Amino acid sequence: MNASLKLGEHYIFDLSDCNREVLMDSEKAYALFAQAVRDSGLTVVDEGFYKFSPHGFTCFLLLAESHASLHAWPEYNYCAIDLFTCAIGQDFMPVLMRLKEAFGADDFAVRKLDREASVETKMPIAA
Repeated sequence: MNASLKLGEHYIFDLSDCNREVLMDSEKAYALFAQAVRDSGLTVVDEGFYKFSPHGFTCFLLLAESHASLHAWPEYNYCAIDLFTCAIGQDFMPVLMRLKEAFGADDFAVRKLDREASVETKMPIAA
């Protein structure tokens, strides 16, 4: 018999109509993102950053609890943030709202997906 085992939660956060000046300063934007994630209580174990030319950037934080990433398109005043965590049940809306404010987004959308594994369970044998 198979059952679903919830192993994580994946937040997909789209920020539109962001403050262009913040997104054009990729180092500042990266610092705001990283600090918000750190302040949420998640454990950063590694990180990466790549700046595109002429503008835009991608950064990630490898977490003990999984990962967080940000992809920015300053020319569209838009950024996409993913937060995947095994800290099931923790309320991450405060950190998402902090990021919305930090990036000056006038519009946003949040989707939350449960990440589940199909696992085989053994039925007890009736005596």
